[in-house]
Amino acid sequence: MNIKDRMILYDYRKRKNDYIQVDSIVYEKLKEIVKTSNILTTGIEHRIKTESSLEGKLYKSGDSYQKLLDINDLIGARIICYFNDGVDSIGKEIEKHFDINWAKSSDKRTAMKADRFGYLSLHYICKLKKEDGYPDNLTDISFEIQIRTILQHAWAAIVHDLGYKNEFGVPREVTREFARLAGLLEIADDEFMRTRDRIVDYTEEIRYKIINNDVEDIDIDLISLREYMSKNIKMQAFMKSIAEIEGSEVSYANPDNYIEQLKFLKVTKLGELQRMLDQNEKLAYQLAYKSLKGTELDIITSNTTLRFLTRAYLLKNGYSEKQIYNFLMLSVKNESRALRQAQMLLKSYESIKSEK
Repeated sequence: MNIKDRMILYDYRKRKNDYIQVDSIVYEKLKEIVKTSNILTTGIEHRIKTESSLEGKLYKSGDSYQKLLDINDLIGARIICYFNDGVDSIGKEIEKHFDINWAKSSDKRTAMKADRFGYLSLHYICKLKKEDGYPDNLTDISFEIQIRTILQHAWAAIVHDLGYKNEFGVPREVTREFARLAGLLEIADDEFMRTRDRIVDYTEEIRYKIINNDVEDIDIDLISLREYMSKNIKMQAFMKSIAEIEGSEVSYANPDNYIEQLKFLKVTKLGELQRMLDQNEKLAYQLAYKSLKGTELDIITSNTTLRFLTRAYLLKNGYSEKQIYNFLMLSVKNESRALRQAQMLLKSYESIKSEK
């Protein structure tokens, strides 16, 4: 190792605490950016190169670096997003919060020539902003921030493990395979984004229909049932009446478990669920009252409404003990417990009828 490289290593050793401080600041800033942007991410990675890694970098780079501050990636952070537009959105936030070295930053997703293989990410070389009040010993340190999608991250990890960082020296057949795979991943990234957008559009359409009480022909699925439970005025009123039995707070829960149960009852449209509520609300409330009164529950889930509504439907439509047992087995998964609950439900119904 030459004298210049030894001096760089010496300076890095002497300033290691500055680098640790900058790494910590960057990580906290990135966490806040992700939190406030509401972009779906799998997490944030960050690291500081070790002295041995720096030594290896200097050995490979020749005379590329004359001093410590010429090296831009001793601190590195990476944000992994679900979708490509999330990469762009996070990138815009990075540009607001850090001092960007545009000459050394790049969007490697678009920089690569069409006939080359590779599937890369958005790279920024940054510094902390002086105007944010950081001392000079922190604002003179450059660091790298990468933003990529899950699929871009998977590509980079696999290619790294295979030892191929570019196409030079790679056999022609392998180069062709890499190009094909990169193209497939790029298409998959775009298709995932389109699928997400279709789900968003579908959700908005369903929500609009529910708010306008146009639910007759809407198929029950996870999205439509969730929107119905949270947006339908009658269901909300019924939910409130059950919560008031013990003055409980309602905690919203995912209703996906009830899709199978509603299908068992041959209720597959929101219009049918609406009629189930209209025709069975009184009995469902009575069952809830018998079950919840005196329990002093502070919280009930929104699915409590479906629990008592489906049970009221079973009873009013004359389902037998065996049929009720089969229904309960969809969620209870315990034979003796399901049988006990079926028998208790029938007894509660007899008790309610005798009180009239």
